[in-house]
Amino acid sequence: MWQLSIRSKIILVLLLTGLACLAAGAVIGYLAGEAALTQSVESRLTVLREIKRRRVEAYVNNELRFTTAVATSAETVEATKAFIAAFREMRAEIQTDPAAMQADTAVLENWYNKDLIPRLDKIAGSHTPIEGLMPADPVSRRLQADYIARNPNPVGRKSELLTASSGSHYDAVHARYHPMLKRAAETVGFYDINLLDAATGDVVYTVAKETDFASNMYHGAFTQSGFARVVQRALDPRNGGKAVVEDYTAYIPSAFAPQMFAAVPIIADGQPIGVFVAQVDILTLNNLLTDNNAWRTTGQGETGEVLLVGEDRLLRSQSRFLIENPDKFIAEAEANGLPASTANQLRALGTTILYMPTRSEAVEQSFRNQTGLTRFPDYRGVEVIAAYGPVEVDGLRWAIAAKQDVAEAFGPAIRLKRELLVAAAFAAIALTFLAIACAGLFMRPLRRVVAGMQSIEGGAAAIRIDARGNDEFTELARGFNQMADAIDQRDKRLAEADQEKGELLRSIYPAGLAERVRSGAEITAETVPNITVVVAWLDGLDTLSANRSAGDVRAVLNQLLDILHSTAATHGVELLRSLGESYIGVCGLSSPRLDHATSALAWTRTALWPCSGLAIPG
Repeated sequence: MWQLSIRSKIILVLLLTGLACLAAGAVIGYLAGEAALTQSVESRLTVLREIKRRRVEAYVNNELRFTTAVATSAETVEATKAFIAAFREMRAEIQTDPAAMQADTAVLENWYNKDLIPRLDKIAGSHTPIEGLMPADPVSRRLQADYIARNPNPVGRKSELLTASSGSHYDAVHARYHPMLKRAAETVGFYDINLLDAATGDVVYTVAKETDFASNMYHGAFTQSGFARVVQRALDPRNGGKAVVEDYTAYIPSAFAPQMFAAVPIIADGQPIGVFVAQVDILTLNNLLTDNNAWRTTGQGETGEVLLVGEDRLLRSQSRFLIENPDKFIAEAEANGLPASTANQLRALGTTILYMPTRSEAVEQSFRNQTGLTRFPDYRGVEVIAAYGPVEVDGLRWAIAAKQDVAEAFGPAIRLKRELLVAAAFAAIALTFLAIACAGLFMRPLRRVVAGMQSIEGGAAAIRIDARGNDEFTELARGFNQMADAIDQRDKRLAEADQEKGELLRSIYPAGLAERVRSGAEITAETVPNITVVVAWLDGLDTLSANRSAGDVRAVLNQLLDILHSTAATHGVELLRSLGESYIGVCGLSSPRLDHATSALAWTRTALWPCSGLAIPG
């Protein structure tokens, strides 16, 4: 660096200083912006998690309260008694008509093979045999045949049938209580209401009329279902007759669609005669988590969502990505290790609830009763940031996570970094030009000083620098100008001294010899032909000085010198030396003369005779 010019050093120092300040400011600004953004993202996700957690807890608690309220109403108790009695009475009636039993079996088998089995096969990915699914009990077959197979309404609207056409006592009970129970389900928001005979396990009534209607939960195809488990828990004496809730299960009567059950014993005369089982509407719960699929309008952006996960590590909520772009979502999930069979189930059902696995760090920490924030790859393999925590409500244990893709959550920080880099690039370019301009401005007076020094070095007259201002460069210019003035004065004095020296030498030596002596030649002797040297000695000056005053002596000497000088100029004689008593003159030295000897003798006769007769004062 020491080999660089001052201009280069100034540019380099300005650039390094400016870039360092620019980099420090950019880094500090970016870090401060990133910290503020991170805090904002974490706070937003944490608030969102807490809002959704409270909504989930409130919803489950409300559903349990609704279950208890409907189940303990007098109308429900009365209806339960009536349906149990009618169901038992039908068993005796059916035994008397074998032909009707065969007809029930035929029409029911046809409906199972035509409507139910294909839907189950599509979800399961393999053929589901009818054996074990279709009830063997004649009463169950009669009721399913009348209210499902012979029901003219399509699947999903079977509840619109008021009563079957067989005219049995059960049909009359159904016609009486079905509107009331159906209205209760619609009012409260239950997907289905089921009444079960606590003594036998028979499902004596359902609103939706799926294949769990008239089935038995103590034996048969559904003994391992969530329906059967919630019944057992409700009737458990240790439960104390309170409402209980069972976590999501893939429910066969709903074609493997996920269902959640709440149940409470129905008490009459102090004894549990039945169980009121409500199928909780999971769509409503999902809407609470997804804000009715309005993720963007609720501040969750393009990738934000809230997930609910069960202890089996399966989702209890719908993924927004399956709704918005199913093909892309499933492709990403398969690329991240999702089995093809599960991917087919997602396509068939159109839901991730109870089918999409997730074993992220957030889920695992939640089930360790930890609450916090973390980053991890989600079920798509995309890195997300999530606020997680546990949800525990009435025996249910879930994990909840409010998450968003890191790329979107911290997109402003990425944009800030990019904008800072662009701004830094432009600033660096501007700083470069500024450094060059400043270096030129700073170097201008220095260049003037250098030019002045070069002019002095070249022998020319030194230039003068404009010295207006009060900065250091002005002081430098003034100092240079003072130096130049001093040099000029010195040169003038030297020139004058040299001129005097030359005149002195010429007064002592011949012109050629005087020039050599003036130039510093060491050999000063010179042979000159055709000249005559005259040496005159003034005798008696010592006696005169002793007897006369200095003024008298000076007057005499001046008269003598005037005579010698005047006569020497007349005869072409040059004065070489005049000092004290001696006087040396030469003829023919500066101006060669052939008559040098004659002219010298003539000067001697002319000058010396007048001097000898000079009158001395006093």
